[in-house]
Amino acid sequence: MEDGGAARSLMLAGLMITSVMAGILFFGVEDEGLNRAPTVDSDLPDTILIGTVDTVRITISDEKMSDLSLLVTLDGGEIADLPDQYGMISIDISELDVGSHALKVVAIDSLGQETSWSKAFIIHYPEESETELTTSQSEYHVERGGDAPVSGLVIHDDTSTCELRWSTTDIEESSLGLPIDEDGAYILELSNIQENTTVSLEAACGIWTETSSQKFVTITVLETEAEPTQGCTDPEANNYDSGAEEDDGSCEYDEPAPVTGCTDPAANNYDSGAEEDDGSCEYDEQSEEIETGTEGWWEDVLLCDSTEQVEGIDDYNTSDFDNHVCQLSFTTNETHIQISANGLPNHDLESGPGCCTSAQEHVWTIPLEPTNQTGCDPSTSTDGCTMAPERGAVAFAANGVPIFGPEDGPGGDAVAGQEGAYEEDRQHVWLGICHAHSGPGGEFHYHADANCLHWHPDEESGETWADYSLESTRSITSHSPIVGFALDGYPIYGFVGWDDEGELTEMKSSYRLKEGETGYNGIDDYEYSPGIGDLDSCNGQYGPTPDYPDGIYHYHTTWENGEGGIGFPYFINCYRGEVYSENGGGGGADCSGHGETWGPGIGPPPDGCGGGPPGQASEVSNSIADFSEIIPPNGGEILSFLIMAVIVVRVWASGSTSPDLAGTTAVYHPGPV
Repeated sequence: MEDGGAARSLMLAGLMITSVMAGILFFGVEDEGLNRAPTVDSDLPDTILIGTVDTVRITISDEKMSDLSLLVTLDGGEIADLPDQYGMISIDISELDVGSHALKVVAIDSLGQETSWSKAFIIHYPEESETELTTSQSEYHVERGGDAPVSGLVIHDDTSTCELRWSTTDIEESSLGLPIDEDGAYILELSNIQENTTVSLEAACGIWTETSSQKFVTITVLETEAEPTQGCTDPEANNYDSGAEEDDGSCEYDEPAPVTGCTDPAANNYDSGAEEDDGSCEYDEQSEEIETGTEGWWEDVLLCDSTEQVEGIDDYNTSDFDNHVCQLSFTTNETHIQISANGLPNHDLESGPGCCTSAQEHVWTIPLEPTNQTGCDPSTSTDGCTMAPERGAVAFAANGVPIFGPEDGPGGDAVAGQEGAYEEDRQHVWLGICHAHSGPGGEFHYHADANCLHWHPDEESGETWADYSLESTRSITSHSPIVGFALDGYPIYGFVGWDDEGELTEMKSSYRLKEGETGYNGIDDYEYSPGIGDLDSCNGQYGPTPDYPDGIYHYHTTWENGEGGIGFPYFINCYRGEVYSENGGGGGADCSGHGETWGPGIGPPPDGCGGGPPGQASEVSNSIADFSEIIPPNGGEILSFLIMAVIVVRVWASGSTSPDLAGTTAVYHPGPV
């Protein structure tokens, strides 16, 4: 019975447990037990190259996300961001430095189930090579005072990050930088080495991680044999040195007395065998230096006078040899010099359209000591200065030939026209040798240059005057000589002069063409621009010259201005000094071109050229011819009377005013010379 009761008790207990379990299942207790702990996952790698990953993501999942309790930390610092609707949290790691880092997540659900997740990761630099330093050799043996060129390479992925330094002491305490090229090559030139030396070199490179390499170079100075003792080794010498091992050329001997005589090769009695000058040299008597302004000086400066042999020259416009002979003479008094010339140059010429050049009667009078005009300051402008005549002679050359201003018959700049700056369509004008030609009545004159009067063709090489080149007189080798004189008495030099520092230079004018002008309108087309050239508004300057070492105002011929343009006014534009009013020469307008550009049936003559061709009948003679046609053959007395009347009327009508000095404001009349 007892056993049966126990069995029943065990069965009842089992039924009760079964019932309870069934009840739990029935009422959902099983479902409550299947609520699992939260899960955590991430795309975070174990290692990250710096700069390649900015954000990592953590994904958290649970049956009831809203009831989760989260703690997210990065390197111990809490991340406050919450998961999005997908359970994802994005964490910024862009500011993290290189090294080890840890990300940790603790998630607890509503049932208190806890999930703890952590991830360690490393941020690292890119791989880069170690620094390597090489040397061409690690040991040198040099003689004292020798050289040791140390060279080699710095090797690294990026040599632009490398620094190389060197020292002959402790490199950590004192060093010098040594440049390397883009390939890492370097060279250290060590010279005049006097003692044993160890050179330390150290290279350091790295973009992310700096590494270094060090090398040592040993330099050993070789000991050389002692220099031999030097001295006089000749026992016959007065200063023989028995201890000398090598002769140094210092031996001294008793010498015989030197041969005396004249030792100057320039002397007449030069003795090539003389060893010592005895003061016996003899020379040709030296002529005394000619003083500027004396009669002898004028004889040297002026050409074609009686002191020199002048040969006949030719006009290339004619078919035969003309045998023109330049002639000049002068006289002086206490204040002035008067020069008479026949107007023919001392060089071959080309008459041009005004053919043909013929002898003239020119008389030039200038002061021996020029006087500056009061109120004339050509360094600023031409205001207050006597202007050079627009037509006719403005100066005369050293051979007595007139020097004209730039303008020719039509009123244009003849020089600019000749050089192609514009086309002269008013009158046929061209310039010949040395920018010169002849004008009315065969008057030869220069419009520019005139330096040809000092030039001579090399006949041995076949040169003629036709080979004259303006460029040859512009060579900067010496100060140009005087080529002429302005009517105020101041000299005119060639292109080359001395600047403010006394250096040779080609003188440049300070005039330039006005905007849009070409020289077609002559002088009116130009403007003075102070400072662009070397010369003032009169085309001169004050300073020393070979003839006036203490300084004088003087003019220069010019071919260029300071900007490289044409060198108007070529000679002078105004006068710095007072001008004598009765100089001869200089016909006004250039009346060449008759029969080509003006004349009967062609066109009117240029201003100032009358009605007939140059060098032929004047207006007076034409008038006389007209009267002669109406006088009967036996009316000689009437004809004579009419001729005299015409002459008187023409002289009275012409007056005494010289058109060459129009606008002159300072003139004077010295006594005769």
